[in-house]
Amino acid sequence: MKKFFYPESIVVFGVSPTDNNLARIIVDNLDRFQFSGKVFPVGTKKGELGRRRVFTSVHEIDETLDLAVILVPGRFVPETLMACAKKGIRHVIIESGGFTELDVSNKVLEDQIQAISEQHTMQVIGPNCFGVINLEAGVVLPFFVLNPGYMKKGSVSLVSQSGGIFYDTSMLASCEGVGLNKLISIGNKLLTDEIVCLEYLINDKKTAIIGLYLENFINGRRLMDLAAQTTKPIVCLKANRSPAAEEVARFHTTALAGDDRIADAALGQAGIHRVQNFREMMDAFKVFSLPIIKGNRLALITRSGGHGVLSGDATHRYGFVPASLSESFFDLVKSKKINVIRTTNPVDVGDVYSLNVYGEIFEKALQEENVDGVIFVATFSSETDSVAVEKALKDAARLTPIYGKPIVFCMVTNKDRWFHLKEAADFPVFTDVDDALKALALSREHWNNLGKPTRTGKTMSFLRHKKVLKNMNAPGLLDSTHSFSLVQEYGIAVAEYSLATTHSEAMESARKIGYPVALKTTSPSVLHKTEHNGVFLNIKNDRELSKALGKIKTDTYFIQKMAPAGTEVIVGGKRDREFGPVILFGLGGIFVEVFQDTLIRVAPVDLVTAAQMIDSINGSLLLKGFRGSKPSDIEVLAHVLVNISTLLMDHPEITDLDINPLIVLEKGRGCIAVDVKIQIS
Repeated sequence: MKKFFYPESIVVFGVSPTDNNLARIIVDNLDRFQFSGKVFPVGTKKGELGRRRVFTSVHEIDETLDLAVILVPGRFVPETLMACAKKGIRHVIIESGGFTELDVSNKVLEDQIQAISEQHTMQVIGPNCFGVINLEAGVVLPFFVLNPGYMKKGSVSLVSQSGGIFYDTSMLASCEGVGLNKLISIGNKLLTDEIVCLEYLINDKKTAIIGLYLENFINGRRLMDLAAQTTKPIVCLKANRSPAAEEVARFHTTALAGDDRIADAALGQAGIHRVQNFREMMDAFKVFSLPIIKGNRLALITRSGGHGVLSGDATHRYGFVPASLSESFFDLVKSKKINVIRTTNPVDVGDVYSLNVYGEIFEKALQEENVDGVIFVATFSSETDSVAVEKALKDAARLTPIYGKPIVFCMVTNKDRWFHLKEAADFPVFTDVDDALKALALSREHWNNLGKPTRTGKTMSFLRHKKVLKNMNAPGLLDSTHSFSLVQEYGIAVAEYSLATTHSEAMESARKIGYPVALKTTSPSVLHKTEHNGVFLNIKNDRELSKALGKIKTDTYFIQKMAPAGTEVIVGGKRDREFGPVILFGLGGIFVEVFQDTLIRVAPVDLVTAAQMIDSINGSLLLKGFRGSKPSDIEVLAHVLVNISTLLMDHPEITDLDINPLIVLEKGRGCIAVDVKIQIS
């Protein structure tokens, strides 16, 4: 990837002297940003562009070329790429559109591009993209006009599947004083995807913060692994959030674990900070340019009582607490004004009219042992206080690296002073304290993640048990016997059961198992047995069983020992097309669809993760013991989650799995699976 960002020579295809020629804009951008290498325009007609000769063929250029940018009509891209290959160019950006994004029939063009690239060992970005930007080296290759006057150099790099987000990031960053380093527009992701880009940016010394805009994941597991290998903050704006719809009626897991919930869980496991919109992504970039906050304790300093209240509310909303401040801190504040300042946090310093002394207040707050970060809301008059606010901003910029703690600066002013103040201070500024604290929560999350082990822990393999599925040749829903046998092989207890084909066999099985029993249909067409007379529970004797047998509609009777009373949970799994096997856990039985109190994790999970899953659902109180009830066997339940996770890893042919309900008994008595559904491909 390095040659895309640090080329010594660039050839641009598609140049013409017309004013609206897009390829010409690329050449002009390189000049505006003072690219120090050589630039060679190629077009259909000979001529000059500025002082440069316009070539009609790349073979006319008697130079070694590092990078090619192609912006010709889509139908001409393959032959242009072949010309690059013959010239020995191994790095190419195809900004041309007109491929599968326009019409699937154009896949033939993409196939040609892929074939040429693979044959000649070429690395290609695109097609249908805006190219790359490296502000450090003046490599600015989008086909829209950019101005170095409003683009700040910094350490934020972005990988974007969307050209529009790519452009808007560069614009909004300029408004917010966010310094950019490298931007990559990957377009159709034909040969270069987010994985390739992330691998490069993680190792790029000039990149400290990584942003991702993605609409789908090429390799979700590899993304997670890469994120686990770096301490750099990775911020992801994931769009295209529609849930999966297939098989929702058959499997609770599939219905509850929609595509977006899986993505959300996977990103969280990997330590990638997901944001919900473009504004939040920019706020995250700003807060990560500050020192990482290492705790929850904040000094809230405002110049207005109302802002103090709002700051306190936001502090609570995002899991922070007002720090306990020392008497010496309040003594300093009071010394700046005769009026008495209340010794509370949030600190209302509205009586301290001189903004020039605020640097002292910031530093004293940062020196406080109990303070992990400072929030400052600057209410001021732009006509009289702008110079002093600028000094306060510069003080904050000076102090944060000294003490290794963030000062989050919030202010509003008139339009004439807004951009001037932010630009002059070179320090991130927020408008709303709620936005600021929401972003700061990402910083705290990042610090907490740094102390966690990587996601890729090993779990015990049960490959010897694949024989259970070997005999299932046809894809589809496993019968109950195979489903129960498989989970038993993985150490999960099941309620005793038997199959019968006649009434008399059913009676005999019930007596052997011992009443009370349950009678169930084995028909795979009956999805929710309780709604279609497909299940009869707590049958206590032969008479009740005979009555139930007369009502149930099935060819084969499933007789099962009634499980003891306990807490009903669901343990499920599915194979996601982007992240592979995932596991779901939550309250089960008839309440799974009512409360939808579930969590998702990408497999494999270890015992620590399993315990966290159990503890994190809202219904965990029911498992821990609630209002005099005895605690459930959480330890065994955690092992069930680990074992199901392992089962899914061992058997890639399993597409969906539901254990619902799994009865969690009192502590020391284990868990019992009552109903198991498994779908194989």
